[in-house]
Amino acid sequence: MAFFRKRNQPSIPRQQALACIPVRNPEAGQHRNDEGILLSYPVEVKPWFQGIFRRVAARSSPVIVRKLQLDAMGGSVWEMIDNRRSVREIAEIFARRNGLGSREAEIAVSAFVRELGKRGLVALRMEE
Repeated sequence: MAFFRKRNQPSIPRQQALACIPVRNPEAGQHRNDEGILLSYPVEVKPWFQGIFRRVAARSSPVIVRKLQLDAMGGSVWEMIDNRRSVREIAEIFARRNGLGSREAEIAVSAFVRELGKRGLVALRMEE
């Protein structure tokens, strides 16, 4: 799981970031519901918090499962993340489907992918 939880990575130029391929965390689960897609993903509990967690949750596992509800638009981007398409390609498809300009779609998709990355749901792989 450490591969998906890297923090404080140096920022990369915009064009290079758009060329990256988002890769789903294989430990993430998904379930379709009335509101869109519900993602579940494991998160490691910080060592200083494990004692409190052990008393409150009555378990000693250093991993908890978090959930994230995606709306229709977020769910459509999540479904386009297939470990083959670049952020740019996903943004182009998103723009066509939602009647957006390319720059607006790039900003929205990039921000969404970045948020998924912060949560450990995706990692970015450089295009080969």
